Amino acid sequence: MPNEFFKQMVLDLTRKGAVEKVRFLKNLHKKVMPSQFEKIQRNDKKVMQELFLPKWLSWELLRAWADNVTPIGKGRACALCDLKSDLGIMFNEKFVCENCFIRLHQLK
Repeated sequence: MPNEFFKQMVLDLTRKGAVEKVRFLKNLHKKVMPSQFEKIQRNDKKVMQELFLPKWLSWELLRAWADNVTPIGKGRACALCDLKSDLGIMFNEKFVCENCFIRLHQLK
């Protein structure tokens, strides 16, 4: 559910023409340290005091963002095999691990 909330909010902001807000959300992973990311995922609202975030960014949207992204170095879930991997590519905003990419490339 949080994943859908995040996608819906990004879609709504895009429709409204709030390009700067969408850009901020897409680059938020650059502003949040891994320790703060873990606090957000644990639902520790004290992290809001540590972060310098705009007033329009609600706690619910921040939590949905944290559930939607994976911090660098932790591995991402592959869209094809659902296994976590650090190596892979982004294709149409979906992560494809290196093994699945190689298998797909060999099918060609």
